[in-house]
Amino acid sequence: MTPSKKAFGQFVIAKRQAAGLTQRELAERLYITESAVSKWERGLSYPDITLVGPLAEALRVSEGELINASDDHASQRVEREARVYRRWRAAVLWSTSIGYAAALVTCFIVNLSVAHTLSWYWVVLAAIALAFSLTTLPLLPGERNPWIAPAAAFLSLFALLAIIRLLYSDDGAWLAVAISSVLFATILILGPIWLAARPLPETAARHRTVIALGADTVALVLLLFVIRAATGQPEHLITQALPIVVVSAALPWLIALVIRYLPVAALYRAAIVVAAGGVYTFAVLQPAIDRLAGGQQQARPVDLGRWDGDHISGNVNALTVVACLLVAGILAVTAALRSSQRARELR
Repeated sequence: MTPSKKAFGQFVIAKRQAAGLTQRELAERLYITESAVSKWERGLSYPDITLVGPLAEALRVSEGELINASDDHASQRVEREARVYRRWRAAVLWSTSIGYAAALVTCFIVNLSVAHTLSWYWVVLAAIALAFSLTTLPLLPGERNPWIAPAAAFLSLFALLAIIRLLYSDDGAWLAVAISSVLFATILILGPIWLAARPLPETAARHRTVIALGADTVALVLLLFVIRAATGQPEHLITQALPIVVVSAALPWLIALVIRYLPVAALYRAAIVVAAGGVYTFAVLQPAIDRLAGGQQQARPVDLGRWDGDHISGNVNALTVVACLLVAGILAVTAALRSSQRARELR
């Protein structure tokens, strides 16, 4: 909506005075007569369309604000926040870059002066590369692939682990376990993000949750295989590690399948998940892990009158199950009431 000539004139007066300009000075900047500026401010005419840009620049407002004869507070707030972010980013870039450079130069000189060779300096170099990848690299100006910073961080971490192995350890087992653990954490954390960002076919896109969980399960099995092989116990992979994975992963798989595919109301799904989680953990998961890891089930007696020794674990487990079942019951009743209310409204 175009403002009235009077409102436009008052806006020009206010912004001209805020800019510290007289009518003559404003007219000289725009290469027009002083009387033309006077007519605008008295509400007798509008400026020519070709003067909108130069006039807005002279009055220190945007063209949209000039045309509407009002301050665009939302745009001003966005611009202020953008300026604050740019200053913050510049401060972080300069401070971290200078700090990392100073640390590298100092450690280089000290290592050479004390040891007459470069030894632990390589650990510092890899550690600073890791820190740079996490703190400074994502803030560098310019368009780039968002995966560059995480990739650089993981490469720096692997380099750090390898350097420590070469300098301070003769045992390569821990290096294999450490790298495998990092890769497992990468798949666990970044896998779902990567899948969500990928334009998968429609048939696969509907099953992103199951695909991500399947990748996590496979990665966990591979991690356990590496750990067992590195510790010289590959035979325990079949007798202990894999059964523990199956028992432990059953609950996340159940939760994912119920939430994603069970065709009932969301509150019913939540009730099933809460109840199943409590019962499965108490009745299946803990006893199975006890037998697989120690050969026999650990006694967890339940006696709410005693809170010592094994009774603490048993009582806490029992109360947890009761709480889960109670919450599940409340969710199910709420879902039933909502369903009944919607049915009555449709009649």
